[in-house]
This record gives sequence, structure tokens and C-alpha cells, in this order.
Amino acid sequence: MNNAFEEVLDDYFFSKSLRPATEWSYRKVVRSFMSYTGDGISPEQVDKKLVLTWRRKIIQEDGLSRITWNNKVTHMRAIFNHVINNGLVSMRENPFNGVITRPDVKRKKTLTDVQMNKIYLYMEAREQDERLGLMGAKNALRPVWFWFTVLDTLRRTGMRQNQLLHICLEDVNFEHWWINLRPEGAKNHKEHRVPITESLRPRLERLYNLSLERGAKMQDQLFNVARFDGRKNQVSSNMDHPPLRAFFRRLSRECGFAVSPHRFRHTIATNLMRLPDRNLKMAQDLLGHSTPAVTLEYVESDLDKVRDMLEELDTA
Repeated sequence: MNNAFEEVLDDYFFSKSLRPATEWSYRKVVRSFMSYTGDGISPEQVDKKLVLTWRRKIIQEDGLSRITWNNKVTHMRAIFNHVINNGLVSMRENPFNGVITRPDVKRKKTLTDVQMNKIYLYMEAREQDERLGLMGAKNALRPVWFWFTVLDTLRRTGMRQNQLLHICLEDVNFEHWWINLRPEGAKNHKEHRVPITESLRPRLERLYNLSLERGAKMQDQLFNVARFDGRKNQVSSNMDHPPLRAFFRRLSRECGFAVSPHRFRHTIATNLMRLPDRNLKMAQDLLGHSTPAVTLEYVESDLDKVRDMLEELDTA
């Protein structure tokens, strides 16, 4: 990144109170812009035509989604609003105004029962391999017991991956069976708790106790694979924490379909709303959403029920 944009970002971050993960996302977007324009360009030289040609490349040539483009625009527009309002450039109109595109709305991705069974059967087999010493030295799935705990936690709580990465040992209460999710890990910056189920507890307790044995303090990150794979201990608040991404990338490849933290989140929301006593407020509280409308966006329609209803109409 060139010095001009580096100085602009530093000034922007100094004027705001952003989370480290948010600052990281801004830098990532600016680096993307620099890779297109070249490091020699300054904020003063950015105009609407350049922004539109970048949009064409992102959407039409690179094949990225309109949602991805709109996310980039949101970040860049905020940066240029800052430099314009503070007189750091002579331009008066933000070149990133009016370039948002209408996103394609795709159905929410959930995991079927068959897919969930395949994931667990695969992980159980790798866990057995690990006990027998059959796992290779370099493998994104190692240690399997640790990643199985990550998987189980996401599946049985519906928390976001960034919330998982922010959990400290002191946030886990085994006496009252809950995990406290910190506001800095949530998109809406709100703190809330999720229950620990009997199915989740054994793996979570093992991770907790082994972390203490490895010298972890109560204020340290719980889900830190570096404690157990021999690498230098590093605590990351970055939602794109590389080991987590590598694990899900490898798991998806092995299973033959996409597996991600957010798919578990959509799945648990959909399954909750399929229960006989569908409780929207309960699903909202579990996912930590501010409004029921947001929760409903996570719920995939039950086609079997829709089909039954249509067949009833046909026979009426």
C-alpha cells in the first residue's frame, strides 16, 4: 500500500474507534483497490470513471458477487468522506457515491441431515486416525479433537466465527451451562449468552481443561489452536483467522460440499423454526439478533411443508 493511502487510513482510524477486525477489513479493501490501480496513485487522482472501471473488473471480469462489490464501496466511500470532509483532498464529490449495485438475493445456505451426518462421520474417522497416529504432520485438520470441538460449538450454538474467536476461558460457565459471547465479536456489538448442551459439554470441557494445563489464563482466548499444534501461541481477534479458514476449506474439499460457520448458523435457525412450537423469540435470542426480521432472513423455507400444502389445495 502506498504512503498516501497509508496516511489516510491512519488518520481515519485515529478519528474513529474501530475494532481491530474492522481496521483489518478496511486495509484489505484498500489493498484490493491498490492492486488494481497500482501503488503510484493518490487519493486525489481517484475519479468516478476509475471507480466504475474497477467495478466492471470486480463484477464482470473477476466474477465476484455484487454484495462483495457493495462491501468494498461502503469501505472506500467512508474513507473518501473522511478525506473530503477534512480537506485532505481538493475534490468535493465522493467518487464512490452512486456506484452501489443491486445485489442478487440468493437463498440461504443450510446443511441437510445427510450432509451433517457425513461431516460427523468424516471427523470421527479422522479422530480415530489421530489416536492411532495416522494423521500427517502438516494437515489443516490437526489436531482433530480441537477442530471437532470448534465444529460442535458452531453447530450446537449457532454463534458466528468471530464470536467464537473472541471467547475467553472466563466466558465459559460450566456451573450454569452457558457461554458468554462478547460484544466485540458481534456484528451488532451486543453481548449475549448461549447455552451449553449435554452433547457439546464433553468436548468443550476437554478443551477448557487442556488449555489450563497448557498455561492458559482465564482472560486468554479459548479456541486457540496454537496451544496444541506446536506453533507460537498467538491470539487473534480477526474473523478471517487463517487456521479456521484452512480447516473449513479442507473439510469442504473432503466432504464434497461447502461447510462453513455461517451454514451452521443458518441451519440451526431453520431447524428451530421447524419445531412444532416454533418460537421466533427463542431463535432471535440464540442468534443474538436485534430484531425478529433479521432472524427470519436466516430461515430457509421448508419445501416439504409447502408441497404438502399445495397438494392439499389440489385435492380440495
